Amino acid sequence: MCNRLVSGLKSAVVFITVLVLNGCDEFNSPTSSQMPFPSSVLTEDQNLQKMPQYDREKLTRGMTSPLVLEPWQVTETEQTSLIRDLFEGLTAYDAQGNIVPGAAESWQTKDNQHWTFVLREGLRWSNGAPLTAQDFVLSWQALSQSESPLKSYLLYLNLKEAKSVLEKKLPLESLGIVAKNDRTLLITLDKPTPYLPEMLTHIALLPQYREADVWVSNGAYRLLSRDKNGVHLVKNSQYWQKESVSFKKVDYVPYNHHTPLSSLDVVWFPHQTQENIQYFPQLCGYFYEFNLYDPKLANPLIRKAIASLISVIGITNNEMPNAIPSSYFLPKAMLQGQDSHWDPVLAEPLLTQAGITEKQPLVLQISYDDTFVHRNIANRLTRQLSASDLLRIDTQEMSWHALQEKRMKGEFQLIRSGWCGDFNHPMAFLGLFYSKSPDNKSGYSNANYDRLFEQALKSTSEKERSEINLKLSEIIQQENLLLPLFQYTTPVYITPSVMGVKKNPIGAIYSKDLWRKVEIVQGVKVE
Repeated sequence: MCNRLVSGLKSAVVFITVLVLNGCDEFNSPTSSQMPFPSSVLTEDQNLQKMPQYDREKLTRGMTSPLVLEPWQVTETEQTSLIRDLFEGLTAYDAQGNIVPGAAESWQTKDNQHWTFVLREGLRWSNGAPLTAQDFVLSWQALSQSESPLKSYLLYLNLKEAKSVLEKKLPLESLGIVAKNDRTLLITLDKPTPYLPEMLTHIALLPQYREADVWVSNGAYRLLSRDKNGVHLVKNSQYWQKESVSFKKVDYVPYNHHTPLSSLDVVWFPHQTQENIQYFPQLCGYFYEFNLYDPKLANPLIRKAIASLISVIGITNNEMPNAIPSSYFLPKAMLQGQDSHWDPVLAEPLLTQAGITEKQPLVLQISYDDTFVHRNIANRLTRQLSASDLLRIDTQEMSWHALQEKRMKGEFQLIRSGWCGDFNHPMAFLGLFYSKSPDNKSGYSNANYDRLFEQALKSTSEKERSEINLKLSEIIQQENLLLPLFQYTTPVYITPSVMGVKKNPIGAIYSKDLWRKVEIVQGVKVE
């Protein structure tokens, strides 16, 4: 699975889940980012540039990050908005963040390992050329041989022979993706992966046009021009769902501290704090991690006692007021109301039962990184735990790199940590406690958990998988395998006149889903 450890507060806010692979922060494309766009792209619609523009027809989006047009060059969350406007993969997200058909109109599998995807009839690139299943095959093959760190996503996808193809031990044709015909894709995996449709939204897997000297796309918009003022898109007349696209033009413009928000419609991470800011939940959690190799913390009674002393609401509301307080590992939207019950627990009886006394208290070391927010959170955590006379808290502050070194060596008891899922599915999180997973660093091993986890991978019933995922989440909660505090959120500025934005956990605001509200002032329509 493709997930990542949250390296710090800043990285959790800057990088969302769907992009960064195992700490990679530099992305390269096989085609140069400096490649000039063909003159046909810039001159094809000169008449559109001369037309008067109306707010109702144009959407303006501010970007603090560099404006990149190649999916494999993306390094920041907000850059995916531009990419998603230009390109569409086999699957996509709706406004609520749910998986919906994209270029593929349907898919099926009998064993979660062998998949058939059927593309929509009549798909075309923005220049009118047919878009076929072979375009996806060639794009994935090109990714496997590129220098982009995103190519490792093919491994996390569990794509058949991905490892050998990436290492150039097998030819490209061995990769587990084949075009049966122009509209049918056969995808073969190394093992059952029921969440494949969710993983296919990743920008690494978007189709790319085969001719290097022609720049075209297949999404709701295509490139009109690029200049010092930003990137300018125009509605793609070849898009299969063009009738539902409201804005005819979308401008992506640079945004900084001096840019007034009033001149923009949508901005991720706005610098100014004012009205019209919404906080989107991220697929990222902030927690403290127990070292289950520690003889004391291996005792579930002690972990439960420690958890009972923590007020996640008190910590979150004071230190991260826009985050979502939660004592559960899974993001709130995945819990289906599972987090609604409360079980009162007294710490002292549990600690006493575990052999902890006032004469022989438990000395608990808390390790965290030396930034302002992490320090404040650790201080509040320390004060709450110190409420018990059976605990003695020892704090250890250090750099982030030192913190990660201690974590990897297992030289800690309770350590500041976090996790982000790279796709919107519980399995992006639950694998951390599967004993055979390379992401399992805690030392947790539970035969029942493993059995349920494997059952969920093999099941072709969505209802059964959903029920199993909740059972796995409950095991994590009941055994207090970690100490969750909150779920990160992302601030987004949205001007009041723009409609169609829904809060979702994957940071997706497609321009094609938006429209401008028309106001009536004294009987006169104002646009």
